[in-house]
Amino acid sequence: MADSKHENIKNGKVIVIGSGNWGTTLATLFCKNQKIYLWTIDHKEADEINKTRRISQFPDKTLSKNIVVEKKFSREISKDDIVIIVIPSRKIIGLIDELLANKVEECIIVNASKGVKHSTLMTVGQNFISRMPKIKFATLSGPTIANEIIHGIPAKAVLASKNVALLLHLQNILQNDLLKFEFSRDIKGVELAGSLKGLVAIAVGIADGLGFKTNIMGLIMTYGLHEFDTVMKFLGVKSSTVYGIAGMGDLITTCISENSRNRKFGRLLAQGIGMEEALEKVGMEVEGVSMAKTIQKLAKFNLSIPLFSFVTKVIFEDVGNIRNELLDTLNSISG
Repeated sequence: MADSKHENIKNGKVIVIGSGNWGTTLATLFCKNQKIYLWTIDHKEADEINKTRRISQFPDKTLSKNIVVEKKFSREISKDDIVIIVIPSRKIIGLIDELLANKVEECIIVNASKGVKHSTLMTVGQNFISRMPKIKFATLSGPTIANEIIHGIPAKAVLASKNVALLLHLQNILQNDLLKFEFSRDIKGVELAGSLKGLVAIAVGIADGLGFKTNIMGLIMTYGLHEFDTVMKFLGVKSSTVYGIAGMGDLITTCISENSRNRKFGRLLAQGIGMEEALEKVGMEVEGVSMAKTIQKLAKFNLSIPLFSFVTKVIFEDVGNIRNELLDTLNSISG
């Protein structure tokens, strides 16, 4: 991929693939300065949204006329187009297959999805770059709660890319009064951080569901950040990413937000609801569950991550007394 500060990148279309909470929020943010094409799974969904100009996730919001909702691949993707990916990480491989089947080889991909393919430990970026080597790639992550931003509350996120010219181009096209950007060149670290923080938020949700308050939640976030750092270092991520807004910033935001799907999922688990039913009740992708599968694989390397191990146990096993298990885990940790 090119890394020249003087690279000439032309303006193309802006396409958002994924019409869920975050995809719709990003489309709403970015449509202030240009037309946005918001791609859905099928024509029926697109026609319904175009007709009502509303979506179920945000019933009090009307979509701007600058947002054109259509079935994915309704129009051709050119090499200068910005394609923002906002779908569950488990669907990324299928989307790459679709892009290749539609003869898309060169374009700008901005990943706003969170998750890791647990069978290979590959991030979204690694999957895209290995399969589509001609693309210009960036990832967008950080402390960004969709429900806050779409209601006019500002935020700051990280744009990460190896391509400096691309970062400047994306800032010029996408940055606005509600969403500002920091730059990073650590794509892998930013993507891993966005996936891993969900485990800490699930643990906070479990504590919440058990009736614990800020004393225990403070412990969980402290120990959780330490284990977050342990895993990230093992995977070769820089400390600057761990303790930046894509790492610690996103972790804290996800833990304290009542709108966090990971926290809600943990709360449901603490109430004795099984994983599948809890996911159904959340109604959206919970990236912490995908990362928990990755943690199970990393357990073979004897990393000291007792809190993360507790979370994976609660998700995937039948834990008789979750309250005692949590307290025993926290009391076993020192320093």
